[in-house]
Amino acid sequence: GKSNKSEASRIARKMLDRVGLPADKYPSTKYPHELSGGQRQRVCIAMAIALRPKLLIADEPTTALDVTTQAQILDLLRELVNEEKMSLLLITHDLAVVAGMADYVAVMRRGEIVEQGQTEQLFKHMRHPYTKQLFKASSHQPQRGSEAQDAPILQVRNVTREYASPRTKLFHRPPAYRAVNNVSFDLMRGESLGLVGESGCGKSTLTRAILGLEPLQSGEILLAGESVLAGRKMSKHLRKKVQVVFQDPYGSFDPRHKVQRLLMEPFHLTKTPDNLRAHLADALDNVGMSADSLDRYIHEFSGGQRQRIAIARALVLHPDLIVLDEAVSALDVSIRAQILDLLVDLQTRLGLSYLFISHDLTVVRTITDRVLVMQAGKIVEQGKTEQIFTNPKHAYTQQLLNAAPQIPRDWQEK
Repeated sequence: GKSNKSEASRIARKMLDRVGLPADKYPSTKYPHELSGGQRQRVCIAMAIALRPKLLIADEPTTALDVTTQAQILDLLRELVNEEKMSLLLITHDLAVVAGMADYVAVMRRGEIVEQGQTEQLFKHMRHPYTKQLFKASSHQPQRGSEAQDAPILQVRNVTREYASPRTKLFHRPPAYRAVNNVSFDLMRGESLGLVGESGCGKSTLTRAILGLEPLQSGEILLAGESVLAGRKMSKHLRKKVQVVFQDPYGSFDPRHKVQRLLMEPFHLTKTPDNLRAHLADALDNVGMSADSLDRYIHEFSGGQRQRIAIARALVLHPDLIVLDEAVSALDVSIRAQILDLLVDLQTRLGLSYLFISHDLTVVRTITDRVLVMQAGKIVEQGKTEQIFTNPKHAYTQQLLNAAPQIPRDWQEK
């Protein structure tokens, strides 16, 4: 029957304990914004299992999570299925997650199940062309042609960023929280540099500082040899040199405006060109979209098309550096492969440099020249991408790589 308020509160507390959020660390009085992404996902799971369902539907439950948090959430789902004797319907575009979690797989295309079967058998003996296409796209390796120059476009020198910690006593000021701790690195012209690490490691704070949006306590950031003056008014000619592409293109666009208006937004940094429409049409053409897209609204496009438009918006000012913040994380494997090919093509044709921030280690491995591994505000390891992935030195890097889901090698042979 229906629970009263005190009974519902007791059940809620029990479910939060069950999903790994004990009362001493995570009291029920906390707000969602006070929790990390993984903790919020645990709360969602607690809500879903509160009435002890026979079937739990998990729709992309780990897409926005870093690899270690993803592994924890998947382990939690396995425990719940085994202990509560419930069934799990897992909806995902990550084939490695499917390989590690599912007993049975159904492959869906345009509203129809085109292939289904026991997980191992389906992976080893794929029959439908679409299933084979998905599998191939999941390990897609873009053909990279350009090489980095021996000249830096971005120089980060001993950068430190701190935040005031909340007071716990009236007359006691706690030490500041150091989100970025004495970080230094160079990004060369024409290079793709990956930045990886768990949520809360400082990636986003460092990115905001590079974009000129976050003040520093110490250190310096140079873009094309000029100081970014992070947190202060960045010069317009310097801001033109760096643009950003976000994870959620729909969330970063105003749905009330047509694409032409959306692509015009960067021009508040500079003078609007006389041949504006031709300029915007050229940006769309660079990302493989037609000029008639300018007269449509963003909701009229698919996820992959929206991300192409987001890249076009980043290109309109002809930047030297593009920061790609989880730019392909929300896309399915086939669309992701297309966007990665597009990024490589643009880099070859336009001489772009990329700072690629991602929790998807597979993507980082396929598109970057070098990788920085960040933990608790520090760069703990850096080097050539293949070297980091095949011979990681730092224990944290090894932990990240071990946490990433993988399709068993013997499932890929046939």
